[in-house]
Amino acid sequence: MTYDIRLTNKEEIKAGDTILCEDGKIRTVCNNNITRGFTGKCIFGNPYKLGLEKVKKVINLKF
Repeated sequence: MTYDIRLTNKEEIKAGDTILCEDGKIRTVCNNNITRGFTGKCIFGNPYKLGLEKVKKVINLKF
C-alpha cells in the first residue's frame, strides 16, 4: 500500500476524507466521526491541540 501525506488544518477535513491517525491506522472520516465542542472541531475525539497540530490527510492511496 502506498500513499502520500498532506498536513492540513483540522477545519479543512470533511466526511469522506482519509486521515492517518496517531495510532498509525488509516481511517476514512464519516459525519458521525466529526464533533464540535468547546475545543472546536474534533475528529475521532481528537481536538488536535485546539488547531495547532496539523491533521495528516492521506492522498493518492493505492493498494
